[in-house]
Amino acid sequence: MPVSIWAQNNVITIDNVEYEYSGTTAIVIGPANTTLSIITIHKTITVGENTFTVTSIDVSAFAYCDGLTSVTIPNSVTSIGDGAFEGCSGLTSITIPNSVTNIGNEAFYNCSGLTSITVESGNTNYDSRDGCNAIIATASNELIARCKNTVIPNSVTSIGGAAFYKCTGLTSITIPNSVTSIGSSAFSGCDGLTSITIPNSVTSIGKEAFYNCSGLTSITIPNSVTSIGDGAFEGCRSLTSVTIPNSVTNIGNEAFYNCSGLTSITIPNSVTSIGKEAFYNCSGLTSIEIPNSVTSIGDGTFKYCRSLTSVTIPNSVTSIGNGAF
Repeated sequence: MPVSIWAQNNVITIDNVEYEYSGTTAIVIGPANTTLSIITIHKTITVGENTFTVTSIDVSAFAYCDGLTSVTIPNSVTSIGDGAFEGCSGLTSITIPNSVTNIGNEAFYNCSGLTSITVESGNTNYDSRDGCNAIIATASNELIARCKNTVIPNSVTSIGGAAFYKCTGLTSITIPNSVTSIGSSAFSGCDGLTSITIPNSVTSIGKEAFYNCSGLTSITIPNSVTSIGDGAFEGCRSLTSVTIPNSVTNIGNEAFYNCSGLTSITIPNSVTSIGKEAFYNCSGLTSIEIPNSVTSIGDGTFKYCRSLTSVTIPNSVTSIGNGAF
């Protein structure tokens, strides 16, 4: 028998899940006990003589319930709020019912234990096409959530912000040549990732896209990329060499910040600006040649590059920031 506990403000607890009800509907606002391992969300709840349909899971409802291993979402739910399951590191699988029309930002952010993620067939807004083990926004072809077993289908055009964030079990991934953009923090914290090839369909690498991918030893940036976002490779300490293609015009702030294993880098003559602290604490870097296309070097760009013995600055440079070296 379900256990019901009354509380204030139209909130009821059933089977250790708290619901807030109003009118004819109810929303899931969180667990009554954050140590629960298995949760089943009811399709309807009854309070006295009134029945309420459960239609949404609130913002951060189950955030950081790291003991949660299983959750069942009924097909009455249409909306999953921002960060609803954020940090649920023990969650191994999730099925999105075909009733869901909206999944909030970072709903499954940092769910590092996920091995299976599926959208039920018949959902018109989201899908898991080709058995990809991911959630894809159908209309935009954007991959928005993943697990460590995700295979990116070649119909996906963008990898959403934080899509693979802290997917620590991920060791390799193939990005198909249908992808044109890699979102902010897309692979941030994937410390098991050792190498990645970005296809020549990609034109932009978002802010902190590969932040703290500390196991990454090699990266291929194609000549389709025009900008490298702020902090794109920050903290990639195992990265030893990078060739920036001559399509890139801007290297963002902190782009290679604390890439202490980096010993060589080639900056092409397409680059006009190098952002502040772009190579900060690249302590293994021994020499750098700045092409004559560069007009500005930001604050702290090469600060704490302790092994740097040779720098060539062209006469095109008109501005050097504070503490650049």
